[in-house]
Amino acid sequence: MRLFKKNNQIDENQVTIVEELKRKISQSGMPSCVEDIALKELDLLSKMNPSTAEYTITLTYIEYLTSLPWNKKTSDNLDLERAERILNERHYGLYGVKNRILEHLAVKILSSNRTPRILVIDDEEIARKNIEHVLTKENYNVMTAKNGAEAFKILDEQEFEIVLTDIRMEGLDGFAVLEKVKAKYPNTKVIMITAYPALDNAVEAIKRGAFHYIAKPFKIEEVKLAIKQAIQDRVSTISTKGSILCFAGPPGTGKTSIGKSIADALGRKFARISL
Repeated sequence: MRLFKKNNQIDENQVTIVEELKRKISQSGMPSCVEDIALKELDLLSKMNPSTAEYTITLTYIEYLTSLPWNKKTSDNLDLERAERILNERHYGLYGVKNRILEHLAVKILSSNRTPRILVIDDEEIARKNIEHVLTKENYNVMTAKNGAEAFKILDEQEFEIVLTDIRMEGLDGFAVLEKVKAKYPNTKVIMITAYPALDNAVEAIKRGAFHYIAKPFKIEEVKLAIKQAIQDRVSTISTKGSILCFAGPPGTGKTSIGKSIADALGRKFARISL
């Protein structure tokens, strides 16, 4: 009778654990392909004896998957002195690896401190100068072009965070500019402006890769907001790609140790995955 109660209690605890893990999986934000794997492992777990090693391994694996920062944007700790101190304290030598990490941080610092650069393209001089004046007051680094051909010459030599272009222009129009930008600078955000508001134009602009579409006459606050959102989206897009550092060596040479130190130096979470 006592044995029956004990087994019954184990079954109840098992159900509670499975339900809690199912909740964590659904709330973790993990990709659907990973969620499918986690749920399959959970189904296997529900049929295992909790006293077995297999149960412990499967439970640890599922908890590990739910603990990862899925779909969460993180950023590097941009403190060069801190990163150098951590790397030097934990590892002697490895100067090539250390220098690569510090170079990565230095580039991120320069990039984060750089004033966003915007190219304004409009064949109407008054509109072009008004936008330039307003955006310059907002502390953006602004260049202008009076038509698509002039814009092409500028884009051949330099990259911008944002391109703000009129659609209707003689010769090379806004769609030609959009195509040029997306081909050469895929991370640059393009905002289209037109004095001929039409649903077809808006749909076509977005289909071709424009970030936003604004119809004249517009309020300058609308332009400022669109630019702010475009810059945030650009930073987010680049950040999610992350950086990749590859290093190899035989077992026992400290690959995991240096990996954890690199993560700590960058202020990030370290996750070890065996393939």
